[in-house]
Amino acid sequence: MRIIKGFLLAFIVLTTSVGCEKIYQFTEGKISGINTIESLDKGAVFSFAIMSDNKGDSPEDKKQFANMVQWIEESGDKFIIGVGDHVKKGWDNNFLHFLKENEWWHERFYPNVADGENEFYGKNQGDWGAGAPILDEVALFERSNVSIRENKCEYYAKIKVKGYTVHLIQLHYSDQPKVDSIAFTQDSKQYLMDVLNSIEKGPKDIIIAAAHSRTGFWIEQLSDEQRDVVLDKCDLVLSATTHFFERMIIPGYEDKGPLIINTGSITYPCAYCPYGYVQVHILKKPFTLVVQYINADRPKREMQYQEYAFIKIIGGEILTTNFRKVRPEEDMDRVVGTVPQDFSKEEMDSVVKSIYLEVADAEEAYISARLGLKEGDITYRKLWDVFPYNNEIYRLTLTAEGVRSIFEKEIPVKGRKEITIAISSYNGDYIIEKLNLPEEKIVKTGKKDIPLLEEWVKGQE
Repeated sequence: MRIIKGFLLAFIVLTTSVGCEKIYQFTEGKISGINTIESLDKGAVFSFAIMSDNKGDSPEDKKQFANMVQWIEESGDKFIIGVGDHVKKGWDNNFLHFLKENEWWHERFYPNVADGENEFYGKNQGDWGAGAPILDEVALFERSNVSIRENKCEYYAKIKVKGYTVHLIQLHYSDQPKVDSIAFTQDSKQYLMDVLNSIEKGPKDIIIAAAHSRTGFWIEQLSDEQRDVVLDKCDLVLSATTHFFERMIIPGYEDKGPLIINTGSITYPCAYCPYGYVQVHILKKPFTLVVQYINADRPKREMQYQEYAFIKIIGGEILTTNFRKVRPEEDMDRVVGTVPQDFSKEEMDSVVKSIYLEVADAEEAYISARLGLKEGDITYRKLWDVFPYNNEIYRLTLTAEGVRSIFEKEIPVKGRKEITIAISSYNGDYIIEKLNLPEEKIVKTGKKDIPLLEEWVKGQE
């Protein structure tokens, strides 16, 4: 009798707990009962992360990467997907040491082979598939849940977490050569089709397809028939290379189909995109992905606003969010000043060179504008058309031989033995590593492109 009573009690407890499972409501872009990132962590069945375009950087190199690593650990993410350009030829590439030393990352990082990997391990960025050894860095060949193709750079992983299966298909699509049919082969597309068609999607399956891409969204390179398969079977479609987080909307799929995103960059974001990574939380009822681009430059992890957060109901709608208000400094359409005339790209070249020369107190400047500016009000967003990366300005002192080896005829030597050059941190870091410049030849001004350009615009009023 006691055994029967014990069984009945256990049955009642089980059915009661199942009946009390939280069912989330989505109203006006918010999730019922979830107001903070910590409450989202607690309410989710599990979470995982996605990152790209770190170019060899690790927690040792950039605070944003260190923040990401800490936040991934604190939030209990189960694995992390990489979308390529995880190494950079000629740079320190401390990321490789990090992957060896950090057991969690070594066992749970799923990298993509892209142009950065091809260049680092092979002849150049267009050396198709040469970047395959990045998979060896995390012993991917030894994981029983991963099937790697004979080309050794594309694979299909089935990642099981708490009764769910995340199906991850990693494709090779380098942004070099600049011929899409060569960079993203028909064989790769057929492999994607074969894997997707082989998956019998169940009630706890999540399907993700990823490729680095050349111009930002690889789905544009598929045939209509191939695209329809992706739109029908996938839940998340990941691209990278532009260093800019954004969602792509295909006509007719504004609020349905997979969530198609470019994953930005954790250490080299472009334009006004923050330093960041993607975090995905899985809710059980309804079966939902909460996808956010986490700003890793902030003091702490937080819920994001509409531009950087989406709710994807599996088998259902894609919803816009309203998790928090946009801060004034995050408003890209705020007016920072006016200019009295049009400035062509060539005229802005002269302007930005003058800015660099003055700030760095240098003899020469290696910088150019991306675009010009139109007469009238200038928004913060427009500043990023001129300086898409907001680099710090360096002053490097190079020998005449060093100038010739790097710049050839772009910077004249004119009989000088040493030349001071104002240059962006992106190009400057490369030169420092390439020429093994001593510290006394390097000055980091601490001044960055966008604030300086904003000052210049205000001075035109």
